[in-house]
Amino acid sequence: MTAYDEWMTATPISAPIPTSVYPMVTFITIAAGLFAAGRFAILDSKTALIQQIQAALLASVLLGFGSIFASNAAGLYL
Repeated sequence: MTAYDEWMTATPISAPIPTSVYPMVTFITIAAGLFAAGRFAILDSKTALIQQIQAALLASVLLGFGSIFASNAAGLYL
């Protein structure tokens, strides 16, 4: 079998979760991201720096994935 034949018989890459679930995943990740961002916003200045970084990192990751899933749910595949 040649490389071209293997290329033509390959199965396409599919999403790990069904596309019908994207709106629910969007809602969950954006809601959790907003909660984490709110938690970061109300942290006291005397809070340890590592806790502030953890809260900010969690919020940014959740909101980032939420925006990707939102665009995918709207039909804009990035």
